[in-house]
Amino acid sequence: MDLRQLRYFLAVAEERSVTRAAARLHLTQPPLSAQLGRLEHELGVELFVRHRRGVDLTEAGRQLVEHARRVLADVEAAAESVRRTGQGRSGRLALAFAPAIAWSVLPPLLHRFRTALPEVDVRFLEAGTDAVAEHVRARRADLGLVHLAPGGAAGGVGPDLDVAVVRREPLVAVLPRERAARLGERVDLAELAGEPFVAPARELTGGLGAHVLGACRLSGFDPVLREVDLVQTVVALVGAGVGVSVLPASAERVCGPDVVTRPLARHVPVVETGLLRRRADPPGPPVQRFLRLALDTPEPDVLGPAYARVHRPHLET
Repeated sequence: MDLRQLRYFLAVAEERSVTRAAARLHLTQPPLSAQLGRLEHELGVELFVRHRRGVDLTEAGRQLVEHARRVLADVEAAAESVRRTGQGRSGRLALAFAPAIAWSVLPPLLHRFRTALPEVDVRFLEAGTDAVAEHVRARRADLGLVHLAPGGAAGGVGPDLDVAVVRREPLVAVLPRERAARLGERVDLAELAGEPFVAPARELTGGLGAHVLGACRLSGFDPVLREVDLVQTVVALVGAGVGVSVLPASAERVCGPDVVTRPLARHVPVVETGLLRRRADPPGPPVQRFLRLALDTPEPDVLGPAYARVHRPHLET
C-alpha cells in the first residue's frame, strides 16, 4: 500500500464513482481500477461494493477512509514543514552580539528578518567581542555581530571566521550640552585632552573601545579613561557631567536633552560593524537569509560570490 493508492482510493470513495474519480485524477478508468484491485488484493478485503450507479464503501472501506485521510494529512504537513525549513522560512538561528550592537545595528536588522521570516526561532547570546567570536567558533552561535577593531575588517577575529562589513559610521564627540556650547560645530579632540573620557569597556566592546582610544591618540594625547559596561551608561554619565566621550554617530539615538553629539574636526577611522560566521561550515537556509538581509547595504561584503549583491547596471536612456 503506497500513498498513490491511498489518494486514488480516497478519490473514488469521495466521488462514489470510478469514472468521476478518474476524471478528477486526470486518469483513464482502467489504470485506476487496476490500482484499486491491487490495493484490495494487498489488504485481503473488499473496499467497495460495485453497482451500475457507481460504488459504495464496505465497512472496511469506511475504516480505511479515516486512516487514509490522517496519513495523507500527516504526509502533507511533513512536506510543508520540510519545504519551510529548506526555504529558510522556519528553523532556528542563534545570534551572538556585543552589547553595543543591541541598540544600533541589531534592531533594524532583526526587525527586517522577523518580518520576512516570522516562523524562524531566533536565539540570542549577548557577550563581549571576544566571547562573540568564540560562540561562533564553538558553534554555540551561527552568526555574530561585533564592532571591528581599527585597521581592517578581519583584524583580531582569526582566520577560521569570515567577516562581512555590514555597516560603517563615523565617530562623533559626545558632550554635555553646556560644554558643547563652548565649542565649534566640529570638535577637535585635542581641546578635550584635559577632561576625563567615559568609554565602553574594551573587554566587552572590543573594537569600539579601541576606536575611542585610537581617536584620542590621533589627536596627540592618551585620555584618562573611565570605562563602563554599556554605551547607554556612557551617555548617561556624560549627561551628568562626569566626562566626555567619543562614540559612533548612531549614539545620538540614545542621547537625552543634556547630551549632544558633534562631528570631529580631524579624520579618524570609521567604526565598522562586522558579521561573523564559521568559514568551514555551509550555512543553513535561515543563516543564508539573515546574511542576505545584513548584506543588503551600501557596504562591501567579503563572504564570497555566493552572497554577493547583484549590481544592476543603469538603464540606458
